[in-house]
Amino acid sequence: MSGLMVSAGDFGYIPSVVFVSYFGSKGNRARWIGAGTLMIAFANILISMSNFLFPVQITQLNSTFIESNLISDRNYLDDNIKSNTFLNYAKTFSDAKSFPLEQTLKMHALNATLRQFADEKLSSCNHYQNNSNQLCAIFFSFMQQLNQPNVTEISNLRILIGSPFSFCNTMFNTLRREMNKIRCSNELSNLGPFIMIFAGLLILGIGRTMPYSLGLPLIDDNVKRQNLPLYFAGMFFIRILGPFLGFLIGSIVNNYYYSFDVPAGLTSRDPSWIGRWWAGFLGIGIAMLCPSLALYLYPTCINYNPNDMEKEHYSVAKNNLDDHTTSEIHSLVNERYVVEKKMRNKNLALIDRHATRNETGDTVMPTSTKAQITAIQFGLPQNKINLFLGLISLPGLAVGLLIGGVIMRKFKLQGRKAVAYILICSSIAALFSLQNAMIGCKSVLSLIGDKAKLINRNFTTTCNNDCNCIGMPLYPVCNQEGEAFYSPCHAGCSLDQTFSNPSINKIFQNCSCSNSTNNNVSRDFCDQSICEQKFAWYFLNLAFSGIFGGMSIIPSVLIVLRSVPPMDRSISLGFQGFFVSLIATLPSSVFWGWIIDKTCIMWNTVCGKGLRGACELYDTDKLRLMTHLTYGAIRLVSAIPDIAVFYFAKDLLLTDHERNG
Repeated sequence: MSGLMVSAGDFGYIPSVVFVSYFGSKGNRARWIGAGTLMIAFANILISMSNFLFPVQITQLNSTFIESNLISDRNYLDDNIKSNTFLNYAKTFSDAKSFPLEQTLKMHALNATLRQFADEKLSSCNHYQNNSNQLCAIFFSFMQQLNQPNVTEISNLRILIGSPFSFCNTMFNTLRREMNKIRCSNELSNLGPFIMIFAGLLILGIGRTMPYSLGLPLIDDNVKRQNLPLYFAGMFFIRILGPFLGFLIGSIVNNYYYSFDVPAGLTSRDPSWIGRWWAGFLGIGIAMLCPSLALYLYPTCINYNPNDMEKEHYSVAKNNLDDHTTSEIHSLVNERYVVEKKMRNKNLALIDRHATRNETGDTVMPTSTKAQITAIQFGLPQNKINLFLGLISLPGLAVGLLIGGVIMRKFKLQGRKAVAYILICSSIAALFSLQNAMIGCKSVLSLIGDKAKLINRNFTTTCNNDCNCIGMPLYPVCNQEGEAFYSPCHAGCSLDQTFSNPSINKIFQNCSCSNSTNNNVSRDFCDQSICEQKFAWYFLNLAFSGIFGGMSIIPSVLIVLRSVPPMDRSISLGFQGFFVSLIATLPSSVFWGWIIDKTCIMWNTVCGKGLRGACELYDTDKLRLMTHLTYGAIRLVSAIPDIAVFYFAKDLLLTDHERNG
């Protein structure tokens, strides 16, 4: 479903872009753009409303159910049980600091004599299924009364059951499974929010057809040709501010949990963390309403007649008839024919449909996929990835845009020189992207993934065999030596009721599998310094790739605009968007999703039905090589059409053809 959502915008964009470009070019383009941005605002608000109209139903166990499970199950005891084991098992929270077993024993004067007596008699209880053995029944009843759970214990346990981590405790993990069974038995459907979000993205795809396909010709008609590179650079710079602010807002809202009740111990660096995604959509939608209305109310005088340029040329020629001889008039006509021919090349128009292919690399790889791959590779929280994408990658693209606009204006690159410039910039950008295939590190999740491959995805060992950890959620922790564990349960950490408080720093104690002197594990013990250093180099390459990619955008757009007649510019941009979306961006999410899934090591299951859920662990080395080598190769291959464009772009004028008057 996630891949379908990523493509939802293209489902709306592809069938509408050509029609919008055609009809919009014949009307008030400013109003059309305003209508499009209003649709985008409405779509953002609609997407955010799914969080409120379809709230997540939190499954909780009632106090009676929890209390009944706090009474120890006799079936877990064997024939050879000793009194100490029996007492520890009967005392459900023997490991909890709030209720130590030693204090209970002293309180009830359970001395060594009673222990010895119990050792002699307990072996005959036969799993305590023999109801005729009154001694066993009386003794067990006594221990139940002795260890009757209080209100505080039940309340703490309810909180811990909903926490993202698990303990080495059979009763606790059994309760977690019971809660999952209840959740699955409710058969909650996500169809409602899916349809609502999909509809919002579909409307957003329709709305985004107008600003680009109609906005560029609108600027082209109202500024001097020699100033177009700077105007286009400014337009694309502002356009890049959109993703820049999007990543910035995303990094902020993802710092907060999607609901206002955060489970104890859950932080933004945990795999199960869900950020407050709806806040960004809601804020952007509301902020766009007023500017959209201002555009929609733009005066009618901005209307552009496709024949305006033809009439202008005719007027200029007519005014000069009295001042020129017949031969001079023929010369003017021939000159106009040559200029128009240089500006219109249908072969070039057909080939250069890739002009916007890599302005941000989104056509090759969606931004959401890029963020996902980066988060998996370096083991960093999503909000940090979004922040770096917004502050480093996109500003590099914006700088490249400005540099490209200045170069086009200063050196007046025309025809083949401009195409050669595009080819050089695109190739350098692709090479920087390829370099990232060599930059990798071993994050905590990578280490656990490597261990999973060695042990055939079975994390049960001798030290945690009695913990009943199968099916417990992924919550990576490390000992003080940096060894990573799948979860505190797999590290053999005993149950601790103090973890029910909202403190963020969690140090799990009494972990039998920790292989450390103090038997402690924690998320804070995991060393991420190496990955953070590699992460800096990774984004430095992205920044340089963005700079050189941005430097080629302005001449690419000018080639598209100059390779068709003025009246066909909007429809040309519409067809360009149509083909790019149909051939590239629409299958892109499916293609990259397939590559990411190929590198998955361990999948979780849905409600124990054997249905495959989300991927928990990836082979990060395989993922890094497959994604970046493929990405760089596609960008290099996409530069091949530049060679054909170079052939057809001879004598093509991009900026020197000035309108008179």
